[in-house]
Amino acid sequence: MKRNKFYEILNGGQLKLSTLMLAGVATMSIVSCNDNNLLDGSDSKDADAFVTFNVTDAQTKAIAQSGNVVTRGLINPNLVSTDLSSQKLAINGAGAASLCLIETTVEGVNPVQADAATRAKVVKTITETFSASGHRGATEASITATPQWFYKETTNSNGELVRRIPWSWDQRYGRFYAIFPEVTSDYTKIQLSPKSYAGNPYIEFEVEEDVKNQKDLMTACTGNVQYAIRGTAPTTNLDFRHALTAVKFAVGQNLSWNKTIDKVEIRNALSKGKYTLSDKLDGTGAAWDATSLTDRKTFTLDGISVSTSQNPNTVIMGRDEDNFTFYMIPQTLTGNNVVAYFHFTDGSEITTTLSGSWVAGTTKTYKLSDKSSTWEYTLETESPVAVAYNKSTSDYYKVRSYRTAADGVTQYPVKWKAVGYEEFNDATNSWDNLGTTKPSWLTALSVENGSGGTAAEQGVATLKVDVMVDRLTAYNKALQDAPVKGSASNYYNLSNANGTDVIENTANSYLVSAPGYYRIPLVYGNAIKNGADNKRAYQTQNSGQNILSNFKDHSGTDITTPYINIQNNTNPATQASIVWADQDGIVEGLSVTNDGNRSFVNFHVPANKIKNGNAVIAVKSASGVIMWSWHLWFDHSDALSTIQCVNKQGDRYNFSKNILGFTMSNWEATSYDKPRKVRVKIEQEIANNSVKKFSYITIVQNHGSNKEFTSTLYQFGRKDAFPGAVTTYGGSIVEQGGNNMSISNGIQNPEKFYTEGSSWTNVYFKYNLWSMENTSLAYNGNNVVKTIYDPSPVGFRMPGRLAFTGFTTTGESSFNVAGFNVSGDWEKGWNFNTNATASTATIFFPAIGSRTANAGGIYGKYSRGYYWSAIPTYESSSSCLDFTNSDIKPFNVLNSVLGGSVRPVAE
Repeated sequence: MKRNKFYEILNGGQLKLSTLMLAGVATMSIVSCNDNNLLDGSDSKDADAFVTFNVTDAQTKAIAQSGNVVTRGLINPNLVSTDLSSQKLAINGAGAASLCLIETTVEGVNPVQADAATRAKVVKTITETFSASGHRGATEASITATPQWFYKETTNSNGELVRRIPWSWDQRYGRFYAIFPEVTSDYTKIQLSPKSYAGNPYIEFEVEEDVKNQKDLMTACTGNVQYAIRGTAPTTNLDFRHALTAVKFAVGQNLSWNKTIDKVEIRNALSKGKYTLSDKLDGTGAAWDATSLTDRKTFTLDGISVSTSQNPNTVIMGRDEDNFTFYMIPQTLTGNNVVAYFHFTDGSEITTTLSGSWVAGTTKTYKLSDKSSTWEYTLETESPVAVAYNKSTSDYYKVRSYRTAADGVTQYPVKWKAVGYEEFNDATNSWDNLGTTKPSWLTALSVENGSGGTAAEQGVATLKVDVMVDRLTAYNKALQDAPVKGSASNYYNLSNANGTDVIENTANSYLVSAPGYYRIPLVYGNAIKNGADNKRAYQTQNSGQNILSNFKDHSGTDITTPYINIQNNTNPATQASIVWADQDGIVEGLSVTNDGNRSFVNFHVPANKIKNGNAVIAVKSASGVIMWSWHLWFDHSDALSTIQCVNKQGDRYNFSKNILGFTMSNWEATSYDKPRKVRVKIEQEIANNSVKKFSYITIVQNHGSNKEFTSTLYQFGRKDAFPGAVTTYGGSIVEQGGNNMSISNGIQNPEKFYTEGSSWTNVYFKYNLWSMENTSLAYNGNNVVKTIYDPSPVGFRMPGRLAFTGFTTTGESSFNVAGFNVSGDWEKGWNFNTNATASTATIFFPAIGSRTANAGGIYGKYSRGYYWSAIPTYESSSSCLDFTNSDIKPFNVLNSVLGGSVRPVAE
């Protein structure tokens, strides 16, 4: 129309020639800027006829259009009955005589039924970019054998080419090929045939050995397409089809074994091959070149934890409840020694040799089962991932329920229903049976029963949305409202379980959980234990250049008695002061009672000032020299209850519930502190030999929490607590001590942070500062003997070097979340599982960071955690747990001069 109007004006003589020329220039300019409309021989008539694709998943479309009835040949017309046959495979391994591996096959790759509301629609499962190539010609017969039009173009999931390419009227016939995932130069395991290759394109494909990294290869071809109406792009369909075989493993019903699977492998399977694409829309002719299949390898799924007795009929899943499917090249198995391998946490293992073949576009499930049945009943469930506290619906859960006849081919759906609920009890670390009653926070399941089938039925859970509220005020109020201990005339002795003046057990740190009047005996660290002189805490028979045989006091003199004012009877401690406090006014009225072995430092904790926090107090001689200092930790009394953790070596450590000196400045949280979990029991309605198969769907709603926190921090080997915050009250802030570290300087100056230098290695370093009998570097044993320089409270000590190995699945450093032994996501720290093999209990290690060598800075707060062990690794650095959100190192090294956190263990 625009062109006709232009000629009308020209013929009517209404415009001057110069005006017409300008108009022509303007028109040319507009065209040239319009996405290369004149590219490849097209002109303005083709300006809006860009190549676009109608992208569909042939499998999903077929299931939807059939009303969710998957019959053989619906998805892949090339399938024959033997491709879907079932078989029992023998298992080799100690104690496995009663077991077999039941192999079942369904058409489709992890097929899922369509919702009733969307059944008539085509569900698009291509959600990321893919590669497309275009061939064209002036006639259908002349469509080029090579992709001369365009090659390996990046295409969005909605079917639009990133680089817009128009049709040309002169070459109006085309054929297009597509590959998902996108073929890129960065990923070498999927390679497309060269642009110069004449004929149907092919893919050179290699399977990843780590199952978690494997790709689901899909391809499509439009067949021949004609650009028939000029200016209007033709409908161009890409029906993607799966080129690989999905292989899954599951646990059967009522196995006699009570074991936990932690690794599954497929061994000696072919990993490389050449796949030629179809040149037709229906996918016929696409095939793997059997002569190209090479390179047998082992493919591994690890980092899992599946009980053979408690998770019947459950598809093996990973820690995040993601369904890890093996995507394998179709191949013949019989006679090629392809083996399925299972490893269990107790060290046992079983294998089975696979037979038959893997066929493209099918899902093969191998279920560890008993040998006894004629009918093979299949019930598989998949749980949704955990839901946030403020989300009202879950992702999909899935149920497959069917049975396979004795012929091994015929499959019938089996009805199923939800028959009960179990809620996880954090206090007992077990599941509470709720019968048929849902927990209050699970308001509904969209699908509570189904008709069954080989394609999964799916539903969502509706959940109660929680909100976060202030919890720190109530936390501190519990301290303020606690019954007052002691009085101005009768101080409460923190070294005595009942507060009397009998000195029972001493330490360098004391927990205070109520307002009151308190006293601490003037004793070196833990030099009094069970009411007696604990010489083992300050003397050893070991000797050598880097062994401290007799621990020193503030003047560098050998300690010969537990009591400070007997050790220094000619110049005793007579006064006291605050070194620092992180809460204003939390300690007042400091004084010293000087009475030899009955000497105490006394102080008052006001009810209107006490809150979660820390303080360090010191006793001094008459001339003001600090002779010893103590850390006061203000927290609830259960802060020193214990959580048992088992490391990778099987050793048990009872860690304190809170890390030493843990302090919150803000705390908002949901009404529940840990993820809440419910198991929905799914049961088939038909019994097999009077036993109905069942499985579980686990629904998890995470808790919400926003905490601002810190803790006391420690230089290696020192008893002295340093604040994890910059602001302090009632004393000096942390001071730079310079290169002048020694035992006596450290004791006399608990406020000074001595920095790295020769004094640390030449003067201060000793093997046994925190473990009395240690005589070497990097000692791996558990024989840690608490010393008077240990910063831990009464009844606790520094952990050994291997205390943290249970926090990864291997016991070694891990740089992949799959190797972390954690529950939930990063929350300014990790919730580590308390057992190295399988656990539902957790222990939270916050990322406090470290105090840096310049004394004033905190490095890595909320992004990194460092937790000391008792053992040095080198003269200048020592063993610690080191973690971030992306790596966990159970025994890394940290420069001894830096300030790390302490999580003590019970003696």
